[in-house]
Amino acid sequence: MANEVSRPVVKSVRQVEPLENLIETVWPGVFSPFITRQATQPQIAHIDVLDHDDAFVLKAEIAGVDKDKLDVQVHGNQVYISGVKEEDSSREEGNYIYRERRYGEFSRTVQLPADVNGDQTKATYKDGVLELTLPKTEAAKRKKIAIS
Repeated sequence: MANEVSRPVVKSVRQVEPLENLIETVWPGVFSPFITRQATQPQIAHIDVLDHDDAFVLKAEIAGVDKDKLDVQVHGNQVYISGVKEEDSSREEGNYIYRERRYGEFSRTVQLPADVNGDQTKATYKDGVLELTLPKTEAAKRKKIAIS
């Protein structure tokens, strides 16, 4: 197990610290503005970037976003992804017991290690994953050097 990589533990439920819990019993709702703001800001969950000889491949999880609500721009070595995740308007009446899903506008800028050719970038969106194939500029491509 020498090659084991330590990964941070991701908790899907917001943990309430003991001090917060104590303060909430004295002043109910004192932390609500902070919790509400956090819960309503959508975000792109995860992005992977692969480096191939001729191109970078960027994959972004953007589940629940209509592809018509996405905007992808490339400039030099930067990729800008933005969009809007709209709340389902057909929800049944009732009160939420727990709510983690986020809605609204989001954006993300990814800086690549080299310039790419934005005119030749290809984008596909399937099953909540946006995949961009970003061809490197001629100057950024790896070149094999012959040794004499």
